Amino acid sequence: MTSTKEWAASHDVCVDDTVPPVEVHNEACKRNAHEVAVRTIILQCVAAVGYEVDAEPVIDWLKDQDLWDQVSSKEKAFLCADERSDKERSDARWRQEAQWALLWSIRQIESLGLPTQTCDTARLVDEIMPVLGEPVDPFVSSADLRPPAEILAEDDRIYNLHCYARQAYRRNAMPDDLVYDVLFQRHYAFEWLNGTEDWDAVTTDT
Repeated sequence: MTSTKEWAASHDVCVDDTVPPVEVHNEACKRNAHEVAVRTIILQCVAAVGYEVDAEPVIDWLKDQDLWDQVSSKEKAFLCADERSDKERSDARWRQEAQWALLWSIRQIESLGLPTQTCDTARLVDEIMPVLGEPVDPFVSSADLRPPAEILAEDDRIYNLHCYARQAYRRNAMPDDLVYDVLFQRHYAFEWLNGTEDWDAVTTDT
């Protein structure tokens, strides 16, 4: 099997940590920086409960910060559930990868690179995200969306990689170091970022 870098390059997909911006593109994203910052907080909460953090104070915090109405229906069901299956917890933990991609879009992450490793969970918790129980306004108000040309370039790379990954899977030819769940979550995040669908209604068609 080839590496993800070799495989991506064979399809003329950029393998650099940062994709060069798309030339002459200035159409704004469908989401603004405030929306993106709020969504990263919600995803942080979902992932935390996936890691077995007590849901009650998480819910109380979201309500106290006036964010509960922006939590999706499926997320509310997960957070409020009396019991959660192993799969539900696993799916919730993987949402950190969507969160990481959205944090990149508001300049909290320097680069995404190829989807060959999971995000830096310690950095998420200790350095980037608001602490449970503290005000979220400083984080939300400081969010700054990257230029459309940068976002489109990364979005195109992720979409193309997902297309080629699905083809490779059917041929049993996936690169050894490709982390498919990371790629899927990034694609999900960018589809939401550049679309108008509610979080639960996002699709990752290729």
